[in-house]
Amino acid sequence: MNAPDMIQPGSAAAGDRAPRFDQHGRCLPRADTQAACHSRTRRYFLPAQPKMDYAAIHRRIAGQLDGAAPDAAEFERLARGVLAGLEADPATRNLLNGVHVPFFLPQASHDDIGEALESRYLPALERVYVEALPEYGFVNHHKAGLSGMLTPADGSRHRDLIAAMARGPVVGVYFPCLLEYSLPAALEQMADLPGHFLLAGGYDTAAAFIGSPDLLLRKDGYPPLMWLSGLDSEKEGVGYHFEAYGYDLTFNRRVHQGMAAEYWASGLVVLAQ
Repeated sequence: MNAPDMIQPGSAAAGDRAPRFDQHGRCLPRADTQAACHSRTRRYFLPAQPKMDYAAIHRRIAGQLDGAAPDAAEFERLARGVLAGLEADPATRNLLNGVHVPFFLPQASHDDIGEALESRYLPALERVYVEALPEYGFVNHHKAGLSGMLTPADGSRHRDLIAAMARGPVVGVYFPCLLEYSLPAALEQMADLPGHFLLAGGYDTAAAFIGSPDLLLRKDGYPPLMWLSGLDSEKEGVGYHFEAYGYDLTFNRRVHQGMAAEYWASGLVVLAQ
């Protein structure tokens, strides 16, 4: 497979109206980024764009996560509103050229992020993956337990999502657009993005996969590993992630030591207001 043309780096610091995303929807790295981040990318490791079937996405999430939630029509209306707002802004409209998936989260308040992921969100993803893609599977390779292991990363704005979930159902769109960023660089990038952008963590990333389980299922190329960059782990330099293994989907923990890699990526989330 021939690698696509290299794209040029850009700066999102040139002004509030300057594009924050390139023509493919990748978030443009800050000109003054200190952490590891590839300024150029050959676009070799990319997620797949799932079908934007709002009714099917709603059905999958509602079928797995109980609690107060929008109906299918309201979910579609709110998610389309997020996309329309981004498209109307010259600084963010290029984001829609990249992969994006709508999702929702029922109202919930969890005392322990890791325990909630392990007992509620990852099992839900396993069930929906087997149902939607019966020839493949989902495997949680992390057997040591997640209770007490995960907290919102400072600067990620992930606490905004957690607070919104406690108040009521949350509708948003997930964008796996921080391609070839280290986890520290993804956090640095947040200071240069408008306040309605959140760095994706556990609940939102899991919901995006529950609604669109084929997000990393590419048969014409290779998908990236998706970090839960909005969360700090129990140990510095270690993180948790979703990753394709063949056509199966896996969840695991690994050392990153603040480095960037061509096949590593993180996601941004924008919530409906």
